Amino acid sequence: MAIPYVQECNEAMSQVYTAAGNIRDAIDAIMEFANEDTWQGGKADDWMTDLEGFVGDARTSLGDPLDDAVQECRDNAQEWQAESASAGGG
Repeated sequence: MAIPYVQECNEAMSQVYTAAGNIRDAIDAIMEFANEDTWQGGKADDWMTDLEGFVGDARTSLGDPLDDAVQECRDNAQEWQAESASAGGG
């Protein structure tokens, strides 16, 4: 009998996408407060530049790199499940 790697992977990736959505929501909430009404001046501008850089990096990581990692997980799960099925005579 095959080990259900694909099902386990899909369940785990569902949790990953939920967490990624939560991170996006948290970033959006932070950015709502990061404006001229909250901070002003040179130090605020420097801080905002840094924040925008961090936010940009985070959003980028939650895009294609995350999708690529999820696809790699799914590809591996399919391969391992097929191998476990043939190894077990199933």
